[in-house]
Amino acid sequence: MHVRIDDLLAELPAPLTIAAAEVAAARSDDLVVVVLDDDPTGTQSVEALPVLTRWEPADLDWAFAQRAPAVYVLTNTRALGADAAAARNRDVVATATAAAERAGVRLSFVSRGDSTLRGHFPLETDVLREAIAEQRGTAPQLTMLVPAFPDAGRITVDGVHYWVVDGEATPVGATPFAADATFGYRSSDLREWVEEKTAGRVRRDDVAALTLSIIRAGTDAVVSFLRALPAGTVVVVDAVDEHDMRQVALALHALDREGIAALLRIGPPTCAHTSARRSPSLSLRSASSSCTSAAVSSWWAATSH
Repeated sequence: MHVRIDDLLAELPAPLTIAAAEVAAARSDDLVVVVLDDDPTGTQSVEALPVLTRWEPADLDWAFAQRAPAVYVLTNTRALGADAAAARNRDVVATATAAAERAGVRLSFVSRGDSTLRGHFPLETDVLREAIAEQRGTAPQLTMLVPAFPDAGRITVDGVHYWVVDGEATPVGATPFAADATFGYRSSDLREWVEEKTAGRVRRDDVAALTLSIIRAGTDAVVSFLRALPAGTVVVVDAVDEHDMRQVALALHALDREGIAALLRIGPPTCAHTSARRSPSLSLRSASSSCTSAAVSSWWAATSH
């Protein structure tokens, strides 16, 4: 089950070097990412972004007034049952969409899950797609699964998700995480995992794999691959470092300019030192830190530092 990480990565294309500032520059000025965070570990690890612990209209108005590229909303849905989780996701989309109209900004929604594949999938992405379609008249074209959390040893290679410890990569289906009492699973290949979690509604062969051979070929290659996929496709995304994630983000920005939207399901950001302050009037937090927030800074809302 185990493979040496050096052997796993030996045949991959050469790594990329992409600055977070390059991704930030590619983002449209009117685009704000709303991250629905299913567990507090995500909101504890973000950098210089508004973090909401509730989502009344005034809360979203305050958050969008900060003119940050992204806003975190702590939904804590991993601790809820399916019905309550679905209702909470719908509520956030409706409230955020109305606030975005008042603020004159566009929204891209991101579902933050667990880098070891636990959480309400496909429930949350299904509900978000439906809720976004209800608000806008059309659902995001693609649903992209990016559970990689490289700094914590969670990487995806050729569609297979691994847990790396001490230089040994173990497919996540063979780790204790897969035996979770609520969100357990068998598959390590994310294409098979999607089929498993959707109970066969989405077949393995219908899931697209955005592999490192495409990602490391550059923005045009990623854009061409994603643009050609049918509407509604689920895409699993490789990543072994933050630069892989930034490359995909550049392509997503390019697609956004073409009017092609994607709903992302991502793992948590990484940040070693985080400080937070709470707004007593709105029960909001704005988190800041001097280190990198991998998921949000690498995806749509990169900040330069």
